[in-house]
Amino acid sequence: MPSPIDVDDLLAEILLRLAPLPSSLPHASLVCARWRRIVTDPDFLRRFRAHHWKPLGVFLTSSQSGRRDFSFSFVSDPGDSIRHERFSVPPVRAGAGDDDYTWVFLGCRHGRVLLIDRNLHGYSYGHQMLVWNPVAAEHHLLPIRSALLGFGSSPEQCARRETGDWGDVVSTRVRRESGFIVIGFWNVMVGNSIYWLLFGIGSQLHVLEFDLGSQNLAVIQVPLPPDVYANHRGLYLTTLANGGGLSLIVMSANLEAQLWERTPDCDGAAARWMLRRTIELDKLLSLRPGFPECRRILGVEGDHNVMFVSTYRGAFMVHLESMQFEKIFETNPFSDGGTIHPFTTLYAPGTC
Repeated sequence: MPSPIDVDDLLAEILLRLAPLPSSLPHASLVCARWRRIVTDPDFLRRFRAHHWKPLGVFLTSSQSGRRDFSFSFVSDPGDSIRHERFSVPPVRAGAGDDDYTWVFLGCRHGRVLLIDRNLHGYSYGHQMLVWNPVAAEHHLLPIRSALLGFGSSPEQCARRETGDWGDVVSTRVRRESGFIVIGFWNVMVGNSIYWLLFGIGSQLHVLEFDLGSQNLAVIQVPLPPDVYANHRGLYLTTLANGGGLSLIVMSANLEAQLWERTPDCDGAAARWMLRRTIELDKLLSLRPGFPECRRILGVEGDHNVMFVSTYRGAFMVHLESMQFEKIFETNPFSDGGTIHPFTTLYAPGTC
């Protein structure tokens, strides 16, 4: 009978349980070519992050008096090595020193945060982006080329050019019937691609896909019946599909969530969207003792399928795969107009 380490699937399960230290996977990759192939496989890395996933804290964004402010709060014990001061914005002035500009939060992923400067007296964006690693106390300032303004971004797209040099602008043609084309704020990462919801192209819902490897941008139609999302109370991309594939949650006013899964292309046929299940959050959560009345959904972190729910007794984090929940704030961190964004890192407490 072969040893467990002689079977790739069993070895991957063992390596999956390595401590999430900065040196764990690099050291494992040095053992032999086979171990290196396993620990550098994108699917293994996705599972490794999911296995060890627990947010260190959350960024809270709010809009008041025309300002878009953000702050950070721990939701896990950071140990003695990570102090709250590390999550103060680096001393880099927004707007190239112009007092009329401030830093605006765009998103975070894999331990990095993306900020952009914006004019305090309007909605125009300015001169630069900031890619920031709070745990490592590092940041990179990226001047913005004028051709990039108006395009959606993510930490992965910007941090690929740590020298500050930009590559060619990647674009794709879309057909606009009327009004504006709007790119959704939330995004998910599936494999080597990032996806955003795209609104304003006819009556159908669309998804914008950016492949980080090939640097291709594409528009994907989501051919759902219009009545499915006509009166929705939130549309969220997730990775709840089998194998961590792309899926869509359509939230109704009574907290009933329909999960639509995108099936992959096969035998030349186009990918389809299939209704997999309906999650009755209102009934499910009401069965749990102590879960108070829901005020609204603050957002869904689609990479790890976590929903943040605002209630009259605080804020809760709901794991959509297991349907377990935990309270992260005893009192609501803000009233209305705010969102929560979990900050995750693979650094274990006490090792940074």
